[in-house]
Amino acid sequence: MGLSNTRWWGLRLLSIFLGLLPFFALEFLVRWTWSPHPATRVDPFLDWSEHARLFEPKDESFVIPSSRYRWFAPEKFAAKKSIGTKRIFCIGGSTTQGEPFKPPTAFPTWLKINLELANPNQSLEVVNCGGLSYASYRLLPLANEVLKYEPDLIVLECGHNEFLENRELDEWKSVREISLIHRATRSLRVVQFLTAHLKQGTPALPSVRTKLERNVDALLDNQGGLEKYHRAELDRESVAKSLRWNVQSIVNACQQQQVPILLLIPTSNVLDTPPFKIESSPWLDDPSLLEMDRLWSVALDSSSDPPTIHNAMQQILSMDPEHVGALYWLGINAYREGRFDEAARYLKKARDHDVCPLRASEALMRSIQTISDQSGAWCLDVNAMFESISDHSLVGDRWLVDHVHPRIEGHQIMGEKIAELLLSNRWMDVQDIDWKSHRAEHYRKHLSGLSDDYFLRGKQRLEGLLLWTQGRARLGRAEKPK
Repeated sequence: MGLSNTRWWGLRLLSIFLGLLPFFALEFLVRWTWSPHPATRVDPFLDWSEHARLFEPKDESFVIPSSRYRWFAPEKFAAKKSIGTKRIFCIGGSTTQGEPFKPPTAFPTWLKINLELANPNQSLEVVNCGGLSYASYRLLPLANEVLKYEPDLIVLECGHNEFLENRELDEWKSVREISLIHRATRSLRVVQFLTAHLKQGTPALPSVRTKLERNVDALLDNQGGLEKYHRAELDRESVAKSLRWNVQSIVNACQQQQVPILLLIPTSNVLDTPPFKIESSPWLDDPSLLEMDRLWSVALDSSSDPPTIHNAMQQILSMDPEHVGALYWLGINAYREGRFDEAARYLKKARDHDVCPLRASEALMRSIQTISDQSGAWCLDVNAMFESISDHSLVGDRWLVDHVHPRIEGHQIMGEKIAELLLSNRWMDVQDIDWKSHRAEHYRKHLSGLSDDYFLRGKQRLEGLLLWTQGRARLGRAEKPK
């Protein structure tokens, strides 16, 4: 009886195998005879007619032209990659570039120093493609471009800049999320072949698209830009969907060409950065709005004692749970009183609901992690990393110079952690097992080679950057409690 049952199962498995054999043969044939072209998709709801590639050929190199220096730092690499050289492209926003300083103290530079310490005989090129105010939809065509330049790794940093430009988001509401089955099957070469030839997998183009200028046109770059942000007009769900689509498309493009990609989950200052703009809920009725104004006046009155202010803030939240002014005040108050878990809940919610969203929300950060989990792409949670070295796990001025940009020491730690992740995944061989012990000496040597003018200009850019963000709520409305 047992032998008969075993034979029955064996025949069933054999029949299943024989049934799938033609598909296996077809998959092998397509893999042998066809390779997918580099992905060229861009956000389908944007008009890219003004788009131009970042790098231009010059002599025997590719360079960033001076016409792009307002957004990118000068950068170049050899048009013909030397045999044995490993080439890394770091694409992202101002954090990748190194704001308020420049690439010499940004994490890609420290990454290169650490990798060279681990293997002094490995030829390395680390190309900094950080663009000021660049969001995920601008990074996708940039990723498509750098995939043509023989990369051995792409590092992607994004999430903070998704709300900076004015663009139409309504069409994203109709886009269905990619299913788990779709994610699993599209790695098959047969599926990639059919997608490429049948033009499937891209949302249908709308009749009217937002025309995207060649260079970033951030709302805050223009006079009165802060006034253009309003709670009723913030379509956070569509922005999150757009980011997921763009990041997933970058991952797909890299994996089709078998280029490793590392996703960075960005960090932000939740402890020492008040909300940039505060608005009451636009959906409250007139009597409620009048009561909100009264409570807010009580909270801001210098003669009010702390219990009175606390009570007013709590009443505001009972009427408007996403009022970022009350959330931030209560978070700072809880922090000062030693209730750190409560403080974290309030402060992170204040960040996530800021009416001028200049910091990546928890939802956007979680989306990047999910894409990594589902695609197998490498991922470094920079936010969790900074939380682990911050007092009470709340990131503030200790590690960041402003709302999102790390101090030079923070960039050093980012470079170190990225290098360790790459080495642990055997992206590069380690020749010096004691390489970490040489860091401090090489860091000092590198920093001593930078002029005083370099650091002075960085401080000046920081002042300008703070002014850029300080079209925030009127004086006093987002200040810490006295």
